[in-house]
Amino acid sequence: MSCVTTPGTPESPLSILCRGCGLCCDGSLFSHVGLEADELERLRALGIPTQQRASGTEVLAQRCPALKGRDCQIYKDRPSSCAAYQCLLAGSLVEDRISLEEAQAVVRKAQRLIAEGHARRFLRQRFRGRKGLD
Repeated sequence: MSCVTTPGTPESPLSILCRGCGLCCDGSLFSHVGLEADELERLRALGIPTQQRASGTEVLAQRCPALKGRDCQIYKDRPSSCAAYQCLLAGSLVEDRISLEEAQAVVRKAQRLIAEGHARRFLRQRFRGRKGLD
């Protein structure tokens, strides 16, 4: 997801949304992120631990250790699967089907439902679609 900005430029609505959300990184949507071989070394150099699955594949387990609050601390060096992912809500924002304020309200509702333990269907309908991270 393109949520990074250049210093000195205003933050885009998409950046504001995803940097205030973090649901794709906190384990709410995915259990892990698939990694390319070159990404393993980069993550290790950054001190980010990976996990080996029963198949022998190395993955980035979720909750991501690089997530602080709701913000990715390795954003410019994040895995390609993370960079390629765009949730349904972000897609709606980018396509001007909803406003930033409406999208932020959906995120707040999701966070409330997660805290209450009632979020599975809501997350699947509002966030899970498009390119997955598995």
